[in-house]
Amino acid sequence: MRDEDKPKQQLIHELALLRERLASLEATQETAQQEQDESGLDDHSLQSQLEERTAALVEANDQLVAEIVKHTRAEQALRSAKEQLEAVLDAVPGVVSWISRDLRYLGVNRQLAQMFGAEPENFIGKDIGFLRASTDFHDFMKSFFESEADDAACEVSTRVHGELRDFLIVAQKYDGDRAAFTVGIDISERRQAENDLRAAKDQLQAILEAVPGMVSWISSDLRYLGVNRHLAKTYNLPPEAFVGQGIGFLQTSDLFEGFLEDFFASDATEHCQEITAKVYGETHSYIIAAQKYDEGRAAFTVGIDVTERHRAIQALKEAEAKYRNLFENAVEGIYQIAPNGTYLNANPALARIYGYESAQSLINNLSCGDRLLYVNIEQRQEFLETLHHQGRVVGFEQQIYRQDGSVVWISENARLVWDDKGENLLYYEGTVEDITERKRAEEALQRANEDLESRVEERTAALRQSNERLMLEIGERQRIEAALRKSEAELRALFEAMTDTIAVFDAQGRYVKIVSTNSEILYSPTEDRIGKSVYEVLPPTQASIFISHIQRALNTGQTVNLEYNLDIEDPEQEKVSEVWFAATVSPLPDNCVIWVARNITERRRVLNALQEAEEKYRSIFENAAEGIYQTTPNGAYLSANPALIQMYGYDSLEDLQDHVQDVARDLYVDRDRRLQFVTLLEENGSISEFELQVYCKDGSIIWTSENARTVRDSRGRILYYEGTVQEITKRKLAEEALRAEQEKSESLLLNVLPRKIAEQLKEDQTSIAERFDEATIMFADLVDFTSISAQMSPSKLVAMLNDIFSTFDQLALAYRLEKIKTIGDAYMVAGGLPMPMEDHAGAIAEMALEMQWAIDEFKRENNLSFQLRIGINTGPVVAGVIGIRKFAYDLWGDTVNVASRMESQGQAGKIQVTQKTYEMLKERYILEPRGLLEVKGRGEMMTYWLCDRLGDV
Repeated sequence: MRDEDKPKQQLIHELALLRERLASLEATQETAQQEQDESGLDDHSLQSQLEERTAALVEANDQLVAEIVKHTRAEQALRSAKEQLEAVLDAVPGVVSWISRDLRYLGVNRQLAQMFGAEPENFIGKDIGFLRASTDFHDFMKSFFESEADDAACEVSTRVHGELRDFLIVAQKYDGDRAAFTVGIDISERRQAENDLRAAKDQLQAILEAVPGMVSWISSDLRYLGVNRHLAKTYNLPPEAFVGQGIGFLQTSDLFEGFLEDFFASDATEHCQEITAKVYGETHSYIIAAQKYDEGRAAFTVGIDVTERHRAIQALKEAEAKYRNLFENAVEGIYQIAPNGTYLNANPALARIYGYESAQSLINNLSCGDRLLYVNIEQRQEFLETLHHQGRVVGFEQQIYRQDGSVVWISENARLVWDDKGENLLYYEGTVEDITERKRAEEALQRANEDLESRVEERTAALRQSNERLMLEIGERQRIEAALRKSEAELRALFEAMTDTIAVFDAQGRYVKIVSTNSEILYSPTEDRIGKSVYEVLPPTQASIFISHIQRALNTGQTVNLEYNLDIEDPEQEKVSEVWFAATVSPLPDNCVIWVARNITERRRVLNALQEAEEKYRSIFENAAEGIYQTTPNGAYLSANPALIQMYGYDSLEDLQDHVQDVARDLYVDRDRRLQFVTLLEENGSISEFELQVYCKDGSIIWTSENARTVRDSRGRILYYEGTVQEITKRKLAEEALRAEQEKSESLLLNVLPRKIAEQLKEDQTSIAERFDEATIMFADLVDFTSISAQMSPSKLVAMLNDIFSTFDQLALAYRLEKIKTIGDAYMVAGGLPMPMEDHAGAIAEMALEMQWAIDEFKRENNLSFQLRIGINTGPVVAGVIGIRKFAYDLWGDTVNVASRMESQGQAGKIQVTQKTYEMLKERYILEPRGLLEVKGRGEMMTYWLCDRLGDV
């Protein structure tokens, strides 16, 4: 062995031996000198001996110096190697330790010591569990030394400063398996990354399942790697049926196969194209988006069905073209104006009315707020105020300036357009009609009437003066006659402008005089009828009507009014139409009458239509199955149909009006509902399916559903409410019965399964499984239950168990824990699932203590108390529901098995917990160590007795 390979202690030992040897040689030399002096040997002999011993001493000294030099160099090399090893260990990105076979630290690197806020020398000689940071590490090293393996690796969890962290531990034995060297790498971030990756994968899968389109993964050889559920469902196949198949195996679209073939052949990493495909014989359009991954060896595709969108777009185009044609070719001007006065849209007719070359020119150059547009600004302000107050304006007449400065009259209809919420004004829209010609005609007619009246007055005065001066001023006669002729001409012109039929009849019905007017009716009198009787001109029935009214006017000396009809032949349309007239017959001197008739055919038609409509709606009103009503804002009935009267149990409308004078007081069961009803009506103008309870005449209560609206006058004031009523009592009773059954079913389901799991099963009938990283499980068992059950009748036994377990159920409910199941006399409960709970171990501990106290209240037939054996463990579990019948929520995993062992290997009247549970409870509860316990399947485990709360001591 080289000197530098020797242990330091061995080198020191050898150096001490050499020094002892040197001292021995010096002592020998002194002894020899003394002997020489005593024996008196000759100088030559002594000199010879001295030289020999000196030479030997020098040789020994040289050897000693050489050994010292070698040992010094070895010490320096050992020191350098140690410093290098310490530097290397401090630079290792992990925790390093040397551990003896009896599980004590021989040394640690600085990183391990700093992680727990200590110095490396504080660890030497200590048990590896002295920090109580990880039982997993203790169990791993114990199993490693017990095994024959020279090295091993394991992942353990360690609590560092209250935070649970994960480490990958690698261990290797040395020194004849009497010690081991360990290196730990912190993999918490990697574990978190794995969890995040798993969550992201689950999230991606959920997103892909929720995508309203077809998703697929396709290899570069055009085969399916996978599809989402939507694509598989479209073709009524399971998703796995697609994997490995060529993309054309369904034979639905050659375009899709060609699209992907070209895509993989190109350098593009993503592409989008619209294709068509057959789905059950029907052609559908899809937009396909594809993106390569895995270095171009595969692609991810998403297909969105746009068939309905194409159809909607085509229908929209057709509707737009139709309404655009109406808009462009309308005679009236049509516009849309923003609230700031900017024109958003206008048709050619509006541009022509306002004097612009085109609608676009009007939009670009004109603003509704331009004060130069309107002749009377105050009148325009009145228009806008009325529009904002009532929401619409009809037939508002005003004058505007055209682009060339000329003035025209317009008649405008407009309304406000709000957003869907009715909060923001989007724009004004309306129509404009040029009424300039009509206004001019009206003005001309007005002037003519005024002029006529003025002239008549003047002529009358002139005639009076002429009559007084007739004998004196004959020369004036010609001027007067000329004036009369002129007046007659003007009157004739006026009559010719009239559309009424005017004639003068004598007492026998003969035409005496006909005033020529502008009537277009064929039966209007003409000059060739003068002297003829009405019997010669009119049908017999109408002629008799004429004669009777002529005689009546002459006999009474008063004007007679009548309406009559004539059949008029239209030569252009070659048909006979019925025409109605309204006539006034007034007596004249000389036993004659003047007959003035006006065509009222259109008015008659309108009246007839109104009468028919009234009769129609009256029939609907009277025979409707639903109740129909009108009420004042104060709640009094104005009208009600028989269905409503019968629904409320009254005999007639008068009976209803007498008994119900205020619906809120006399009809509504809940008066506040009337206030809600009125408020909604006044805010929205109408209301639908408003449900309420009302009193019938006999005092019984029924459910009704009302639809109603407000009816307002021209100023926006409410006149009355009108609406319909439908009795829904049977439906409400059915809904109540259904709701009760649903609540009953819900309660039964929640007695079997946790609420969260029940909700998941409602949405998806497949099996449910979920991993919980940390939960606390408790098993409780009645001690000596077999002998107790043999002493009691079955009914008493079941009743006793029911009382005990019902008490436990109340405790579980109080501490928000989840009862898992009961098996015979065993009771299982869990904390921290299915809903996470921060202090699940504490909640379980509280319930366990309460159970031990509560069981003392139950006595056996010999008046002795029952005893419980309880076991608790904390750790990861898997929970879920499996099967398709008799669902049950259950737990699986090593944590559950250990908790069961804690109960079965416990003692009567005690609560046994594991090390993991102890760590979570030790700060708040009294726990006594039981010691190491041999647990089946786990070996020795440290367990504790949970005794009480710290505050209760």
